[in-house]
Amino acid sequence: MKLLTKSKALQKEFGRLIKQYDKFYWATAWASSSSVFFSDLKKNKEKIKKIVVGIHFYQTHPDFIEEFVDNLSVHFIQQPEGTFHPKIYLFANSKKKWELIISSANFTNSAFLKNTEASILLSSKDENSNYNYENAIELIETAWFEGKTFNSKDLKNYRIFWKNQQPKIKSLSGLYGNKKRKSKPIYEVPVINRSWAEFMNTIRNEDFHGFERRLKVIEIVKNLFSEKKSFNKLTTEERKFIAGIPNKLPVEKDVDCGLFGSMKGAGTFKKRIIENNSYISKALDKIPLSGQITKNHYQKFIEQYQKTFSGKYLATATRLLAMKRPDVFVCLDNKNKSALCKDFGIIQSGLDYDRYWNDIIMRIYDSEWWNNPNPKDEKEQKVDEARVAFLDSLYYEK
Repeated sequence: MKLLTKSKALQKEFGRLIKQYDKFYWATAWASSSSVFFSDLKKNKEKIKKIVVGIHFYQTHPDFIEEFVDNLSVHFIQQPEGTFHPKIYLFANSKKKWELIISSANFTNSAFLKNTEASILLSSKDENSNYNYENAIELIETAWFEGKTFNSKDLKNYRIFWKNQQPKIKSLSGLYGNKKRKSKPIYEVPVINRSWAEFMNTIRNEDFHGFERRLKVIEIVKNLFSEKKSFNKLTTEERKFIAGIPNKLPVEKDVDCGLFGSMKGAGTFKKRIIENNSYISKALDKIPLSGQITKNHYQKFIEQYQKTFSGKYLATATRLLAMKRPDVFVCLDNKNKSALCKDFGIIQSGLDYDRYWNDIIMRIYDSEWWNNPNPKDEKEQKVDEARVAFLDSLYYEK
C-alpha cells in the first residue's frame, strides 16, 4: 500500500501500470481528451475490459467520448439520483496479480497536473487483497450495467448540451471564458455581491450627471426604438441622439444624450452615423428589444459592426448596445473603464470584444442586483429596465 499525494508520483505510477498490465477496469466520474494519459489509453484500447465514465454536470469532454463511440468496452453513465463519483483504476493480469489506484483524481488533465489530489495504491500483495479486488470489480460491474455505449447520435446530443453548459461551469470557477488569467473567487468580486438596495442607493445619490437626467435619456431612447424598430428608419438627429453625438433633437434643456457614454469625439463613428451606414443598423437588428440576450446575439452584432469598423471600436459599439438593451449592456469608455474593471476584478489592459462579453457581461449575469431586482417605486422600475446601462452611474469618473 502506498499513499500518493504528489502529482508527479501519481503520474509515475499510472504510467507504469498502463505499460505493465494487460487488463484495465476503471470507473471515473469525469474524463477528458486532454488528460496526460489519453494518448496512452488510445494506444492500449485492446487492454480495456470495462471502463465506466460519468457524464454528470457535463464535465466529461465530448472529444473523449468521440474516441470511444460504439466501443463496447467503454460505457457512459449519468445516475438519475445522486452523482456517479468514483475514481478507481484497476490494472490486472489475473486475480492473483493486479494493482489498484483509489483516488480523488478524475481522468482529466487538471487532476493529473494541477489539482491537489490524494490517491492510494493497493496491490495483490497487500493484506485483504482478495476482498479489495472483489469489491473494486463489483463496483465497476454494477456501474457498467447502469451505463451504456455511446453512438454517434448520443455524442451529437451530448456535445450540444456540453457546449451550452460551459459558460456556467466557467463562471462558477471564476474563469468567465479565460483559462489563462487567474481570477478572484466569485464571492470576492464586489459587483457580484451588491444588493439591489445598494445598487439603487448609489445611483440615486449621483450628483454629477443626476439620476433624473439619466432616466430621461433612457425614456427617449426607449421610445425611439419602440416606434421605428430598425436604426436606419430613424432620422439623422434621432440616430445621433442614440449614438451619444451632439444633435438637434427637440428635447428638454437638461437632457444630455452624452450620458451613458459620450461619443462626441469619435469622428469616424459620427460620420458613419450621419451617413446612416447600413451595417450599423444590421448589427443592431441582431439584438432583440426583449427576451434573453445570448452570446450568439452579441457575436452576430459584432460581426456586422466590424464590416464598417474593422479596428477596435469597443466604446462606440457598447454605447449602441447599451441604448438598444440597457438591461444587458453598459457603455465601456475611458470615463468608467478603470473603476469598472477594478470593481469587476478584471485586468483593464487588452479589453476587446470577446473579453467584454466574457469578463463583464458574464459577471453581470451572475450578479445579485441583476438577478434579483426589487424596485420599490415607478422610478426604480424604470432603472430595472435599464439596470446595466446605469452601471455608468457607479463607475463614472469626472
